[in-house]
Amino acid sequence: MAIRLLKSEAICLNVRPFSKTSHMVTWLTRTHGCLTTPIKGAQRPKSAFLGKYDIGYTCELIFYAHGRNGVHHIRECSPLNVREGLHHAWFRAAAASYLCDLTLRTIPAEQIHDHLYVTLATALETLQHCQRHEASLAVLWYECALLQGLGVAPDFSRCPHCPEETFLTFSLEEGRGICEHRPSRLRQPVTMALHTEMRHLFKHFADTPLPTVLESARQSNRVDDLGRPEPFSGMFSLRRFLGVFMTEHLDVLPGSRRTMLDVLIGG
Repeated sequence: MAIRLLKSEAICLNVRPFSKTSHMVTWLTRTHGCLTTPIKGAQRPKSAFLGKYDIGYTCELIFYAHGRNGVHHIRECSPLNVREGLHHAWFRAAAASYLCDLTLRTIPAEQIHDHLYVTLATALETLQHCQRHEASLAVLWYECALLQGLGVAPDFSRCPHCPEETFLTFSLEEGRGICEHRPSRLRQPVTMALHTEMRHLFKHFADTPLPTVLESARQSNRVDDLGRPEPFSGMFSLRRFLGVFMTEHLDVLPGSRRTMLDVLIGG
């Protein structure tokens, strides 16, 4: 197979050791999806790549594509946006690391997702200026947008034959609401009772631009029982539901999300 020299804008998702002086770096590129590049001698004092990449950076990559297991050889890397604001507060760094790790674990290698690339770039850019409670909203916004962008968003649609109810019986495995008119296809489905406000809140986060979500939050004076900002009714329930739903449908481990939420909101 012919080796091609390609160039793409990319967001750095993960950096891990490859040897004493080398790294394996995973990127979300705008035009070639997720890919990995070994960077040999990256930590040597005279390396041409020293300080050119880190988690959350947007860079211009020039690499040799040879189509072998999504690993490509890098030629050049030039930082376009280092997002210094993410490194000025530990909670922003935690949120950005979680978003990059979630993206890495859910987007298939080399499958182009231009919309999700823009969505991640927007979330990272906005996180630079967020306070702690605003960072938790940015994370929630990205999770909803990611599920919708991947085509695995929960189906909260109401059965037209059922009267309007306060709670929806939701089948976790099937990812949809069930009733006597739309019964489960499973013998013993695992179900949850979800308040109908969940549907409206998910749609608000998934379909509304992030700056608008944050502006709406700033205009709210709502707080939770512990006095923490909770600008939208049902946020705690949506946050908890999304954690369970993503574990079921995206095959992600809940530990990193739980740690990130401990950092942002204390649980």
